[in-house]
Amino acid sequence: MSDALSQKMADGVASGVFPGGQLLVMVDGEVAAEHCAGRLRNGGPEVAPDTFFDLASLTKPLSGATLAMGLVADGLLEIDAPVCRYLPWFAGGGREAVTLRHLLDHSSGLPAWRPFYKTLVSMPVAERGEGLRGLLQGSPLEAAAGAGVCYSDIGFMVLKEVVEAVAGADVRRLFDAKVRAPLGLNDLMYAPDVPVHRAVAATESCPWRGKTLCGEVHDDNAWALGGVALHAGLFGTAREVGRLVWHLVAHHRDGVAGSPFSRKVVSAFFAESRCRGRGLGFDLPSGKGSASGRYFTAGSVGHLGFTGTSFWADPRQGVVVVLLTNRVHPSRENTAIRVFRPEVHDIAMEMVREGTLGTGGRRCSGPAF
Repeated sequence: MSDALSQKMADGVASGVFPGGQLLVMVDGEVAAEHCAGRLRNGGPEVAPDTFFDLASLTKPLSGATLAMGLVADGLLEIDAPVCRYLPWFAGGGREAVTLRHLLDHSSGLPAWRPFYKTLVSMPVAERGEGLRGLLQGSPLEAAAGAGVCYSDIGFMVLKEVVEAVAGADVRRLFDAKVRAPLGLNDLMYAPDVPVHRAVAATESCPWRGKTLCGEVHDDNAWALGGVALHAGLFGTAREVGRLVWHLVAHHRDGVAGSPFSRKVVSAFFAESRCRGRGLGFDLPSGKGSASGRYFTAGSVGHLGFTGTSFWADPRQGVVVVLLTNRVHPSRENTAIRVFRPEVHDIAMEMVREGTLGTGGRRCSGPAF
């Protein structure tokens, strides 16, 4: 019943959109379609369901937002509290007005990106955390907090500092303890924890690292921090991304007994934040030309990753679509996925609506949701 999706993935490989990829479609918590296509690298082994992909910025919602959710639910963070309440050094130059909400919905006024790695790599590994704090402290706002939206990795670097300061632990340990272990997500983890025997899709042939990246995080700033950050760093499979996203969707819709999350808080993070076209750590469909395609309804959430990864979830229709690819292998200049991504979403959603793709598949493995 999902031959059209299988063919679309095969076409993506044949036309050079990506060397390899995984596609997962879930309907009401069950796997309705799962397709793998292509190879881990040009001329390499074939992609399988257990192939790991560098999730890139999917780390922002899957780790950044979920860890913030937990701290908000525990009363340790307030969404609209100023960041300087938790990080006294984050002050001056208008930064006193920056709140946790501003970091999560990308309206902090912080720059989109800075090549911090160029400074950090010259420091001993043990000193890079403190070095990053110095770089963040010296990064002025480019606009007043709340004045507009600028998608910012820097904002999520500051969020990492907030989470670790409040929780008293690094985000790698926190993700394992608060998200991965409670939900049994064995194939979703930070780069340093990926087993050496696991098949991992290659990403870019990196000129400054002098090699094709495979099993180490593609994002340069996250790499300089040991592969652990809240803007990038997670690796995993489409199955595990789907399981975590579905858990959040189910909790938002109906509540889930024994969940590590609060239904009220999950719903707050999914909601549009002050008419900015974004949730808290999540993207929302942007209307015509959206990466989600034509059929994800109001209330849907998702996110994209630079390496060629994405997920979209529609709580109203009970659908989750996860697409993981290595479109940056061997070069980031390949941007054909911008056209491919909404097309594959449209095929999946049309099949769901027509009843040719839907419940009756196998339930996603792991703890019952």
